[in-house]
Amino acid sequence: MKNIEEFVLNYIQKKYTVPETTDIYSLNYIDEGYVDSLGLVKFIVELEDEFGIEFSDSELEDNSIKIVGDLIKLIERKMAQ
Repeated sequence: MKNIEEFVLNYIQKKYTVPETTDIYSLNYIDEGYVDSLGLVKFIVELEDEFGIEFSDSELEDNSIKIVGDLIKLIERKMAQ
């Protein structure tokens, strides 16, 4: 199993590095501009492919999917099912 946290952090830092002083787990990577709305669609597809999971519509509509720590926990839960 690949490291979920590493995969997520590498993806959101493709264009910009998150400052070391940032609490990465509470970071809203959309609001902070690390991933735009089109990029989010690509990111979701890559996460589903990488980890063999599928997000439901309600999960995709929930704002917590935009928070790094919440996204990592969601992926972990889905992989454990």
